[in-house]
Amino acid sequence: MKDYFKEAKDLKDQLIKDRRHIHEDPELGLELPKTKAYVKKRLEDLGAEVKEIGESGIQATIKGEAGDGKTVLIRCDMDALPMDEETGLDFSSKNKGVAHTCGHDLHTAIGLSTAKLLTEHKKDFKGEVRFMFQPAEEIFKGSKMMIENGVLDGVDIALALHTNLNHKAGSISYYEGYMATSCDNFKINIKGQGGHGGYPHTTKDPINAGVIVYQQFNQLISRDANPSKHTTLTFGQFASGSNSNIIPDTATLQGTIRTYDPEIRKKLLKRMDDIVKGVAKLTNCQVDLEFFASVPSLYSNPDLTKELVGYVKDSSDVEMISSERLMASEDMAFVSEKVPTVYFLLNSKVEGNEFSHHNPKVDFSEDAMPIGVGLFLTCAINWLNNN
Repeated sequence: MKDYFKEAKDLKDQLIKDRRHIHEDPELGLELPKTKAYVKKRLEDLGAEVKEIGESGIQATIKGEAGDGKTVLIRCDMDALPMDEETGLDFSSKNKGVAHTCGHDLHTAIGLSTAKLLTEHKKDFKGEVRFMFQPAEEIFKGSKMMIENGVLDGVDIALALHTNLNHKAGSISYYEGYMATSCDNFKINIKGQGGHGGYPHTTKDPINAGVIVYQQFNQLISRDANPSKHTTLTFGQFASGSNSNIIPDTATLQGTIRTYDPEIRKKLLKRMDDIVKGVAKLTNCQVDLEFFASVPSLYSNPDLTKELVGYVKDSSDVEMISSERLMASEDMAFVSEKVPTVYFLLNSKVEGNEFSHHNPKVDFSEDAMPIGVGLFLTCAINWLNNN
C-alpha cells in the first residue's frame, strides 16, 4: 500500500504559501470573495472541474482514470472569525476585526494540496473525489447552503478534518460515533411591566422571571439529562434594568446547550419550552424563547472510521489516537446526517502556545499540514479502490 504521507511532505512549501496567503486576508460568513477567487484559480490551474455554489462555495471534482467507481467528498471550510489577531506573526491578519483563529486557513491549504496530488494520481484510483470548499462554518450556514444546492448529489462517503490543540503535530485523533456536540443557541426575551422598586406588587417583574428561568434551565442538566452523558448548558447574557429602585419592563437572557446524544437534545429542547411557558404563567410576564444557530451532533460512522484508520495504519507510521472528541460543534454534522462521514482531528499544537481555538493569540503548527494531505489521499484513494 502506497505511503502518500511521504509524498505530501514535498508540498510543505506550497502548503505554507497557501495557508499564509489566506491567513493574511481572512473573511467572514457566507461572503468570502477574495478567498473564493484564490481557491478557484488554484483549482482551475490544476485542471479540476470547478463549480461555484452560492456566494462563496466552491465544488471541485477530480475523476480517477482507473475505471468507474464511487464518489468521495472532502470538505474544507474557509471562513474566519470576527475578532482581532494578537499572535505577532509576520503573516498576521491585515483585516481589522477578522482573524483565522480556528485554523480554517490550514484546512483550505490542505484541500488545495490534496487536489494537486490527486491530479497527479488520476491513473491510480477509480471513481471521483469531490471537494467542498465551504464558507460560513462558524455560523452553521455554509454546509446547509451547499447541501441545498446539490453538493452531496451522488456522494457515497464524506471526509473532513479539523485542527486539534490537544497534541503536537505528527499524529491524528479520531472517534467512532458522535464526536462533536450538537449546539442550540437560545435567546429569551421577557416583557413585564416596570415600576417603582418600593411598589413591586404593582409590577410584573421581568428580572424575577429571568432568575426563575435561569435556575430551572440549569436544573435540566442535574435532573433531566442522563448524568452518564456529556451535556452542558451555559448562559452568556442576562441583561436588564438601569437603576437600583426601578423595576424594568424587559429582560434578555442568551445561552447555549450542547450534547452528543440526539435523544437528550430532543428531550431538553422540549423541556426548555415547557419551562418558559410555566414561568410566563407563574410571573404574569410574556416569556419568548427563540433558538438560533442550531446544529446536530456530528456522527463519525464507526465502521467507516475503522476502515479508513486501517488504511493509514497499514501504509504509514503516523500515530492514530483513538477516542478523542469535541465539546465544540461543527456544521459538518449536516453532511453526516446525509451520507456516511468520518471526521478527523489533525493534531497541530505549537509548543509553548497554550491558547485555545478562538483566542486572539492562538497559532497552529504548519508541520501538521502535510499530514492532513497524506490523510485525505490515503483515505480517499484506498476507499475508492476497495469499494
